[in-house]
Amino acid sequence: MTATQLNQSEQPISARSLRQSLKETQANDTHLRLYLNLGLQLFEHGWSTSTSNSLLHSLCSLLSAQHALLAIENSGKLIVFNQVGQTLPIGTRIPMMGILATMLKNPVQLNLYENKGSQLWTHGDASHHECLIPLALGKYGKGIIGLSGKKLTLELAEIETIQALAGLIGLAISQHQGPIRSESDQTILEALTPREREIFALLPSGLSNNELGAKLGIAPGTAKIHVERVLSKLGVKDRTQAAVKAVELGYKS
Repeated sequence: MTATQLNQSEQPISARSLRQSLKETQANDTHLRLYLNLGLQLFEHGWSTSTSNSLLHSLCSLLSAQHALLAIENSGKLIVFNQVGQTLPIGTRIPMMGILATMLKNPVQLNLYENKGSQLWTHGDASHHECLIPLALGKYGKGIIGLSGKKLTLELAEIETIQALAGLIGLAISQHQGPIRSESDQTILEALTPREREIFALLPSGLSNNELGAKLGIAPGTAKIHVERVLSKLGVKDRTQAAVKAVELGYKS
């Protein structure tokens, strides 16, 4: 090796190159931790409000977003399953129209949609940048994730990460046992006694009090009392409204 070659091989790394290398290493570590955290959450809790809450906070940290929302498709509408910051509240049912219908039209395309004015946010700040990501499994729409922030960053590495997550979350949602329920819906169910939940599940069948009693082995008058308590706890006026709510929560006739 000549002296010139030796000098060239021993050239010190510039401060700029070192900073860039460190930045890339930190970014890779951040993305890896996001995957690991999601995997651990799914392992321990399955698809749940705590898992989705952890995911949204991780995405906000990764992309410098202040607001995030995850909504799941259910019977032609999107239901807000979890949120961070100033967004539509949990349990809100969003009609799939406009950009939302485009995003989830089957077969779903793996695209990011920016600044589409989706009306998902309540902060009212026009300077915020918006990003919408469709969730799908086998190109079949499962829901969306929305992110909003003044300094929202979407570089190639971040885009690839959230695109990969879109499929993983779509799988988690698809494998979820039972219907997708918001936190408010779960609270309603927890307020019902086991017998009241049985009555609630049977309301879409249109059974009379006599038929409910016969099916459950209780007196018709007792069945009537349970129905009245269910209506009261649901805050609805009649059996029809309660039956509609039961169908929304996954109970079929």
